[in-house]
Amino acid sequence: MNREYVLAIAALVVVVGALSTLALTGAVSDPDDSETATDVETDGDVSLAEITISSEDVTGGTATIAVDSHLEHRGDPVDNVTVVHRVTDTNSGLVENTTEREVDVLGEGSSDRSETVVTDSVAVPRESSYEIETFVYRDGARLESASHSIEGVDALTPAYADTDVEFHRFGGGSFADVPAIEYAIESTTDDRATLEVASYLTNTGDDAEDDLELEVKARQSGSEVVADSATVDLSTVDPGETASPTVDLEVPTEYDYYLDAVLWRDGTIVETDRAVANLGEGSLSVDETDGEGGLEVSDFTGGSGVGTDDADAADDDHDDDRDGDGTPGFGAAIAVAALLATIALARRFQ
Repeated sequence: MNREYVLAIAALVVVVGALSTLALTGAVSDPDDSETATDVETDGDVSLAEITISSEDVTGGTATIAVDSHLEHRGDPVDNVTVVHRVTDTNSGLVENTTEREVDVLGEGSSDRSETVVTDSVAVPRESSYEIETFVYRDGARLESASHSIEGVDALTPAYADTDVEFHRFGGGSFADVPAIEYAIESTTDDRATLEVASYLTNTGDDAEDDLELEVKARQSGSEVVADSATVDLSTVDPGETASPTVDLEVPTEYDYYLDAVLWRDGTIVETDRAVANLGEGSLSVDETDGEGGLEVSDFTGGSGVGTDDADAADDDHDDDRDGDGTPGFGAAIAVAALLATIALARRFQ
């Protein structure tokens, strides 16, 4: 038998066998079959759309922070979803609190797209700044995460110290520098002066305020020694009303003083303010700051449950299963097998 004829037949047999193997394993598909058939039902999906943070209950030592997680649902109903919040002290790096909330079935009885708000709260000490991390799990696997940082927790007002009576702010323009505490020299002697100190307190709320007491001190500049102090009870302050209690303070002359006013309620300080009385060199002033401190929450940041490194590794593993022609698991191996089989047959017929 002609050698070339034998080799051609052997090569044809090997190729037919390889194609048969590919067809049986599903590597060769019918071109009429769509890879993205629309009649295949897809699973439901859930993602973290937004997080809002606000203060709740505040005590002397603890602040309770409310965290609302907005979960967006698409497709079929989704169950076994859990939302976890982890609070870390940014100064010490220690975890202060962790909460876990199981979510009811998402999308049940609704359209294929909906949003659900999952509300939870975490308690933290009123003495530091914190990072709140939010994780969304499904069937125990992490889907998404987000992080917020909060500062100014110590500036939150405890419930027992909450009042709508404030030292009056005269506004901008020509009244921008007008203090809420002012004084007049009522009388003087050789080395002492009597100051009449008036304070302006306005009820900015909707309810009348009572049981308030105002304490005023004259604190000598430099030495910080309190030269004199006096206390006066306030009558009921109606909504929108401004009270102007006055006290008399007797102080040595030729000194400059801070006039410290402290508003008390039931033994608790609820408001403070400061002005100056220049009886000496006249150089003392009170530094003004723009705005007031308060709770500050950072912008929303988030990410998927799989990190970038993990995704790259998954892509590498996926690419390893393909050869140069895009056929999974075959190609080069089949070519080598065909070549070896052809050589073996040729030698046999020789």
